[in-house]
Amino acid sequence: MDNYNQSYVDFLFMWNTWVHRIAIVIVVVGFLISLYYFFKKTTIGDPKLRHDYINANEINMFWYSMLTLCIGVGLWLNASFNETVKEEMIFFFVRLFVTASFTTIFALIFNSLIKVYYPFYVEKKLNKLRHKPRVNPNNGNKMKLMSEESEDEYLTPEMIEEEAKHAVDYDVWLDEETGYTKIEKYDGASLAVECPSCGYRTLRVENEELIRSATVEEEGEILNYYKCSYCGHRERRTIITKRLPEAPQPKAKA
Repeated sequence: MDNYNQSYVDFLFMWNTWVHRIAIVIVVVGFLISLYYFFKKTTIGDPKLRHDYINANEINMFWYSMLTLCIGVGLWLNASFNETVKEEMIFFFVRLFVTASFTTIFALIFNSLIKVYYPFYVEKKLNKLRHKPRVNPNNGNKMKLMSEESEDEYLTPEMIEEEAKHAVDYDVWLDEETGYTKIEKYDGASLAVECPSCGYRTLRVENEELIRSATVEEEGEILNYYKCSYCGHRERRTIITKRLPEAPQPKAKA
């Protein structure tokens, strides 16, 4: 029995030593993930490029950081409370089960917070970047964001049709002094709306079906299929698209 206990104590000492080391490594990895992301973000000067980088990475990066933190803290706790665990080997498995359970619970809580509430904060940040005044790279003039009604004259018919389908959204910036324009493209499917089931802004277009193409004579019709990433609610919505603009008539020769 003494040999068994001594073997178990030696194993426990080795286990705690390595688990503490692994916990530190995992926490450091999570910190480095966050550090890399924020460093990369601050080095992007163009508002549109920074908008796209944040939109594509921030929520996932934040989740990875919190996940590594949960695992690291869970491992650290697993290597704690040694006096009780030394008494019987069964307590080693009890400690393992308890720490794994609490780590999973906290990871799920953080996952819900990050996937449901954090996007509100990210959306405000993205909206601020999207409407930050642009500068003409040729002369430094501040540019004006054109309204939805007046931007169509700067877009091609294909761009207008894309916007009508809600597949993308275009912003047109104009330097009124020189006429220089900058057109920025945003993914329309990434924009979330409020879910009527859970009330969170987590309802996104999952698929779409073209019912009728827009023409010069009549409007188009699209059936969008929505799914809530939080509660799983699904629904369909019909979108009426604008008619295509008429092609300019050729001027008569004198």
